[in-house]
Amino acid sequence: MNTRVCCVFVGMAILILGNFSFPGAIQQSLDYGKILGVWKIEVNADGEYYYVTLNLKSADGILEGTVSESMGTFTDVPVSEIAYDGENLSFEFNSATPPDGVERLVSFEFRIGEDTMDGVVIIPELGVSATATATREKD
Repeated sequence: MNTRVCCVFVGMAILILGNFSFPGAIQQSLDYGKILGVWKIEVNADGEYYYVTLNLKSADGILEGTVSESMGTFTDVPVSEIAYDGENLSFEFNSATPPDGVERLVSFEFRIGEDTMDGVVIIPELGVSATATATREKD
């Protein structure tokens, strides 16, 4: 086997093996401190404002949370599909939504700042999205 072909095989092996996780391998864990706590979210849907409270906790290293709407449309609804990469946070939940109060999937996507978040709320079934900002409550 010539040197060039051998180098190609070695390079491919490194790429393939680099995509696998081995038991005992050191993985960098995320610092959830930037996102844990109670967040007051303001949703601006073309001049109509909605206010939601997000409560994020970590239980044994797993993120979990609930959302509540300020007017009581929904209270302590569990969030799911929580994803956090150190800079971005997303989650979803099922709840009654305007304009007709039918239960639908609601998704939030945020970019994390210093005790603030900016992003978007999406209701896929209705094909609508709105801007959202959040501020973390101080202890």
